[in-house]
Amino acid sequence: MPLLSHLRFLEQRMTSIQHVPTLFEYYSAIHLTNQYQTPFYVYQDIPDNHKRYAGFPLRDKGVDLVNDTFQQVAQVKYYGKKSTLYYGNLSTFLATPLLVGKPNLRMILIRTNVCRLSEDIKKIIRRGDMKDITLCPHTFLQTLKMH
Repeated sequence: MPLLSHLRFLEQRMTSIQHVPTLFEYYSAIHLTNQYQTPFYVYQDIPDNHKRYAGFPLRDKGVDLVNDTFQQVAQVKYYGKKSTLYYGNLSTFLATPLLVGKPNLRMILIRTNVCRLSEDIKKIIRRGDMKDITLCPHTFLQTLKMH
């Protein structure tokens, strides 16, 4: 699927969703698709046979987004001001047996730029085990008003 039509698909999916954290997942998929110039999908939109073929769990195990080659996975957290993200908030994502130790698997954390990270999460990011991407919740909410 060409990149532009994939972006349209993600935007169209956003029009039928009311749950703000789920909307933030689609917004994040759009952001990653643009940043990496490769399609990212919300995990629930991926057919089970594709998950099975890639060796991924059929049910959500903390993976919110995945790229089209199943080599980049993301956990999306929509947290408000003064919130702190702890290891326990990501433990399923970081410890899913089917994902741990997979060669060439890059893990990404996408979160609002107003929440803080615990020291454990900061260490994981500094070690290079997971990339941290922050998005502005105000820009996200403005995007919702435009739809």
